Amino acid sequence: MEDFGSALEKNVADLTVMDVYDIAAVVGQEFERIIDQYGCEALSRLMPKVVRVLEILEVLVSRNSISPETEELRLELDRLRLERMDRLEKERKHKKELELVEDVWRGEAQDLLSQIAQLQEENKTLLNNLSIKECPMTEEDIQKQEGMTERERQVMKKLKEVVDKQRDEIRAKGRELTLKNEDIEALQQQLNRLMKINHDLRHKITVVEAQGKALIEQKVELEASGQARQQEMGNLRQEVSRLKERLKEQGKISAETEEPVGPPSPAQSSKAAPSWGQDLASELLAGGLEIEEGPLHFIPHTGALGALTDDGEEEKDDEEAAFSWEALCDDDMSSIDPKDPNRPRFTLQELRDVLHERNELKAKVFMLQEEIAYYKSDEQEEETDTLLPDASPTLRPSSRSNFQPESGIKRLCVLLQEPNMYTHTHTYITNI
Repeated sequence: MEDFGSALEKNVADLTVMDVYDIAAVVGQEFERIIDQYGCEALSRLMPKVVRVLEILEVLVSRNSISPETEELRLELDRLRLERMDRLEKERKHKKELELVEDVWRGEAQDLLSQIAQLQEENKTLLNNLSIKECPMTEEDIQKQEGMTERERQVMKKLKEVVDKQRDEIRAKGRELTLKNEDIEALQQQLNRLMKINHDLRHKITVVEAQGKALIEQKVELEASGQARQQEMGNLRQEVSRLKERLKEQGKISAETEEPVGPPSPAQSSKAAPSWGQDLASELLAGGLEIEEGPLHFIPHTGALGALTDDGEEEKDDEEAAFSWEALCDDDMSSIDPKDPNRPRFTLQELRDVLHERNELKAKVFMLQEEIAYYKSDEQEEETDTLLPDASPTLRPSSRSNFQPESGIKRLCVLLQEPNMYTHTHTYITNI
């Protein structure tokens, strides 16, 4: 009760699904007290509303119970996406700058080529003039020719310097571009790895939640079936004790009516024992037990002990069945003929070993079923990934969140509403 009260004193941000179940247990205890005092009709209208409020609280708490590691990975993923977008923007700007530099270089090269062509034409004209005149060059002509050649040399030198400078700039920009591409590839690999880790974590979280809900449901079912079996075992024990008393009374009556003339012969005693066994068998058949040929004579009827053969029985029920079988066998051992081929041949320890081995095999089967379900879910997710490769991984859990299994609070309130299950409610609440 102290643990349930501590759940009500917690902060709202620190609540978990188990705290909601503790709160539901406290409310269930209060409802049980009110029902014991005033009856079930006093809470017939209030019960569905409280159940609905607790279910809404359970859904909200389960939505807010995201692990901090998943939140950190999500923030890291957003940061990497922003960095990638910034790098892509810088790359675009860099490409534009390179295009502008290339355009400027092409324009300057075109201007220089036009100047070279103009100078060549002027040189040709001068050579033609010299060949036509065929006269000795004057000092003025020599000075003009030397001036023109000097001008051409300066232009060529300037053009070469510009070309070398632009070539160096292009090489530097190419190296910088390769480094940027390598950084982008590394970031892309890291982003893919983080996305895969995030997907695995989400899958593990969903698997753990499903296993927890399945265990809670199985626990509720096992507790209900166990209580029903205990009640049936109590009824069966009362029936056995009643039959023993009736057999004792019949033995006393037969002893009083029959006066012994002499010591009974062994044949008569052996006949009396089977008749007692037949009376016990008829009484057990009337009380809900069957007699079957084989090593084990008494088989539980489906109305009394048939629930012991269900899939969810526990070792405690098996031990109780073994003890009841031992009690029946001890009562009937005095009337068993050692030469009878249908007498019981199994001991209590052998019966326990068989039941224990059966429980172990059932546990292995349950584990294998869980593993098969896990692999099937992985295959279905891979098929959906291949069919929808462009879908964002952040949108996938939405389809799972739409599916809401039956809440444990609803099952708790169903138990409270049944008038015959009031005695079992306290045990269920304390064991959640």
